[in-house]
Parts: sequence; C-alpha cells; structure tokens
Amino acid sequence: MVAIFVALMFVGLVLADLGQEKWRAHQAARRALPGGANLRWPELDSWCQLPAGVHLSPEHVWFKPDPAGMLEVGADALIAHAIGVARRVILPQVGDQVTAGQPLFRLERNGRSIIIPSAVTGRVLAVNSRLADHPALLSSDPYGRGWVCYLTPTRMEEHSTALRFGEKAILWLEKEFVRFREFLAAQTAPDLALGLTSQDGGLPAVGCLAELAPTTWRAFEAEFLRRA
Repeated sequence: MVAIFVALMFVGLVLADLGQEKWRAHQAARRALPGGANLRWPELDSWCQLPAGVHLSPEHVWFKPDPAGMLEVGADALIAHAIGVARRVILPQVGDQVTAGQPLFRLERNGRSIIIPSAVTGRVLAVNSRLADHPALLSSDPYGRGWVCYLTPTRMEEHSTALRFGEKAILWLEKEFVRFREFLAAQTAPDLALGLTSQDGGLPAVGCLAELAPTTWRAFEAEFLRRA
C-alpha cells in the first residue's frame, strides 16, 4: 500500500507540473545567471538537461518513479561534473534499509572520496553492478546507464516539498553550478581557481575536485550534499 501511495503521489506531482511545462520551455532560452548577469554559459545547456520524469533532491540525488512504486536513483550532473571519471563506486547492498539524509553510496577518485546520501527512506531492491567495472558511466551518462540503484520508498511524504521537477529542477541545477564555481573560488587560491575554470569566467573544468585537497572534498559534501 505504501508503494502505491508513493506512486500516486508522484503522478500528482508530475500532472501538476505538466500544465506549465510548455510555457516554461520557451522561457528557458532567456534565463539569466543569478546576480543579474545577462549572459549565460552555453555549456550549462548540456549539463542541465533532464530526462522526462526525473526529480532532483537538495542532496543532488536524482530519482525517477515507475508505475510499480519503485524509484530509480543516481547522482545528478553537478556531482558528475565535479568528480569527473570516478575510479570506484561503492554501491549499497540489495536489501539494505536506507534513511533519507544517511549514506547511500560512495564515489572515489585519486585517493579521495565523497559520500552521497539517500534522498528518501526505503529499501534497496537492485543495484547497477556494471558500475563496479565501469564507474565512468556515472559521469558519462548519469541519468541513464550510470544509475546506481532501485529503491522501494517506505516514507516519502515529508520530503516531497523539497523535490524539484521539470523546469524548476533545471533552473535550480543551473544555479547550483554557479554556486559551485563560487565555492571553488572561495576554497582555492586565486591563481589555482583560474586554472579550474575557463578563462572567460565560465564553468569549472570537469573533474576539478580531483585536483583539490581532501579538505575541499569534505567542504563540498557539507555545502552541496547535505540538506539545509
């Protein structure tokens, strides 16, 4: 019954957004960066595209509900961009009980790691075993072949107001990329920060976290992977 209720809840969220989706789509080309800038970064368009039905959580975890009430889960494009090609993905175990805000899986690169928390409370039904041999899928195809696991949610309603879908999710993700660039500038020396971003002040380089100290990885976790 819980799974059916969750599935119906998501259907309601989707229907509520579909009515405004067309209007929002033609506004997308005119979006400006936070802070009043009139120029956008062209690279954002490719990184901030979302497949139909994908929801984003404040912890930068995406999930997609299916008619059976299960959730397909993975890490969103900001994590894929920041980490680049992960060397190892530590998956949860089938049957694990997970709690919203608690660790779900871990990414490792260059001797550093970050823990990605779960966005929902539930039980792990399946994991993407291909990531064990092909961890690069998580960065090259984060919303497709880079999926991490399937969950059956057991408690969801208390988190529904924090979820983003459709154009709201795209706009939020764009702002998070801007915030990530500002985060890098605050965490690094000016000359090093310039090397991590494009010369015209655009997006940080893909995998830029791999060049930084473990303390910056911890700060990234605290800033972007923890719900306020």
